[in-house]
Order: sequence, then structure tokens, then C-alpha cells
Amino acid sequence: MSCFILLAEKVMNVLLFIAILFGIFGSNAQLLPDDEVQTLRTIFTKLQHRSVNIERTSCSDRNSNFTSGEGNRTIICDCTVNSTCHVTRIFLKSLSLPGIFPPEFGNLTRLLEIDLSRNYLNGTIPTTLSRTPLEILSVTGNRLSGPIPPQLGDVTTLTNLNLESNLLSGPIPSSFGRLTSLNSLLLSANNFTGQLPESLINLKNLTNFRIDGNSLSGRIPEFIGNWTQLDRLDLQGTSMSGPIPASFSNLQNLTQLRITDLNGQAFDFPDLRNMTNIERLVLRNCLIRGPIPDYIGSMTKLKTLDLSSNFLTGPIPDTFRDLDYNFMFLSNNSLSGQLPQFILDKIWDALRAAAEADISLAQTIVDSAGVIVQNNDLTTCYDERGAKYDLPKYVLSEPTNLVEES
Repeated sequence: MSCFILLAEKVMNVLLFIAILFGIFGSNAQLLPDDEVQTLRTIFTKLQHRSVNIERTSCSDRNSNFTSGEGNRTIICDCTVNSTCHVTRIFLKSLSLPGIFPPEFGNLTRLLEIDLSRNYLNGTIPTTLSRTPLEILSVTGNRLSGPIPPQLGDVTTLTNLNLESNLLSGPIPSSFGRLTSLNSLLLSANNFTGQLPESLINLKNLTNFRIDGNSLSGRIPEFIGNWTQLDRLDLQGTSMSGPIPASFSNLQNLTQLRITDLNGQAFDFPDLRNMTNIERLVLRNCLIRGPIPDYIGSMTKLKTLDLSSNFLTGPIPDTFRDLDYNFMFLSNNSLSGQLPQFILDKIWDALRAAAEADISLAQTIVDSAGVIVQNNDLTTCYDERGAKYDLPKYVLSEPTNLVEES
């Protein structure tokens, strides 16, 4: 019995010690500082989002984030330093928030990520973000306007910056050349003007650059060829001028290249032979002249090829038969010679499928063959039995597209 009593006393002493520790360190630990609580409340008010109740106890070592609305509303804290919590990440996505982008974000000096994607935020990007160690900023799909503040170039910790689909205007700040840690810079669907600043040559860690749908000026910069880590490059509808620089031959890691609607003078097909990893190559309406290079057929990973609406001449290269493509768009050029057998076979297979389906779906089914060659100067050819392929007009769109061989 005495042994049992002694053991019980030891257990009670251990429990009492744990309780004392919790009383000393637990009651006041893992709290948000008052200034961060007030900052968050102000931010939510200016965003016009009032459904989250923020208190000092909102974060703890056991609950380092508080989430509401299936992950669209999440605030993440770091509670590992000096028994105090600090806000590090804020996600408020697809909540139809109609407010402004609060400058008070700059008061959260431990903030690493802001994601306000797909809301209705208006106003400007606050200059106060330069006071934060942000790594990721996404405000895509809002109504932000005005120029990008040059101070954003002082946030040299940024690795991902997404400003797509807003109403932002003015030039791209030259201060962006200081963002040398950037992996992803997405600027599409805004109202940016001017030339891409030469300082962007320093962004050698970029893997993803998109600036579609802006009214830029000048030529496509040669310095883009220095971004040798690029995986995706989108320059669609930018109003820039060609030619596509020779330095693009350095972009051996590209899997997606999209350039469309260039201004200026016609130019020869660019040397892209080193892009052996390319999967999507779109050079539509780029004023490219001359023959299609044979090496395109050696791009074994290519799934989508769009060379439509250029000044391309000569035959479709025989090397294309080796491509395992899903879509090939060659329409609206001046290509000549016979339609290659491998293309006709694909179209013919689609026609057979169309014959077995509702005729109203025939055009759609033929399009599903993935080969569009309308409006060229191509000639028919013959199958293995010597019979000429009789292709309906809707396959070729324009009556003058196909010249029958005599």
C-alpha cells in the first residue's frame, strides 16, 4: 500500500508541474500581437469583408491558421518565435469582395503571401507592400487600376507575382529588374504600355512570363533569350514588333511558346531548333515568311502547333509525319504542294466518323481531326489505290484553298 501511495504522489507532482508550466507559459503564449489584430480588422473592413472575427487567440501552436468558407478564407500564422504568433499568409479568394487593396497590409512585417484572386477590388496597388518580406502576391481577376508602383520592385523576396486580369496601366517599372528571385511574372490582360524595360534582363530565374493582351511598343527584346530557365513564355496580342530574336534559340527549357499578332515587317522563320522540349508552339499572325523548317518535325514532344495567318510558303514538311500532335493549325498561308498522306489520313478518318453521325455535326467531327489547312494553295493527292481524295468544301473552308492536280 505504501508503494502505491508513493507512486500516486509522484504522479500528482508531475501533473502539478505540467499544470504550473502551462499556467506560466500557456495562458499568455501563442497570441497575436494587438497591433496585428487591429491591422487585420482594418484590412477586413477596407476589403468590405466582415464575416471573420479576429481576436488575439485566433492563432495558437495547436491551430496555426483559421479557415472559413472551404479554404477561400484562410489566415496562416507562425507561432514558433518567442511564443508569439505573427500573420504570415492571407488567402481571400473568390469572395466577391468589393473594397480596395488596403495599404495596411504593409504593417504586417512577417507577411510572406497575399492571395486576393478573383474578387472585385478596385483602387491601386499600395506602395506600403515594400515594407513586407512578401514571396507571393496574387491579385488576378480584380479591378485594380493605375500604374504599378515602382516600390514593388523593392520587394526583392518576391518569387511569384500575378497581376493578371486587372485594369492596370502605364509602363512596366524598371525597378522590376531588382526582383531577381522571381520565378513567375504574370501581367496579362491589363492596359500596360511602353517597352519592356532593359532591366528585366536580370530576371534569370524566371520560369513563367506572360504579358498577353497589352498595348506594348517596340520590338520583342533580345534580352528574353537570357531567361534560360523559362518553361512558358506568352506574348500574345501585345502589339510589339518582330522579328522573333535569334537569342530565343537559348530557351532550351521552353515547353510552351505563344506569340501572336506582331507588327512591323515580315521576317524569316526564327531558329527554334534547340527547343527540343516544346509541347505547345503558337506563332500565329506573326508576319513570318518562307518555308516551314524541317526541324519542327523533330520536336518529338510537340502536341499543339499553330502557324496560321502568316506568309509561309512551300510544302508541309515530310518530317511532320513523325509528330504525335493533337492539333496542327496551318491555315491562311501560301503553302503549296500536295497535302501529305498522313494529314489526309487523319481528315479521312474523321470524315468516316462524320458519315456515321448526324450530318449537322460533320464540321465539328472533322475539326476534331486536329488538322486545319484552309486557305492555302495545296493540291490533292491519291490514296494507295490510286483514287483521288474527294474532300468536301467544309473541310477546306475556301473554294480556292485546294487546287486539284490535273
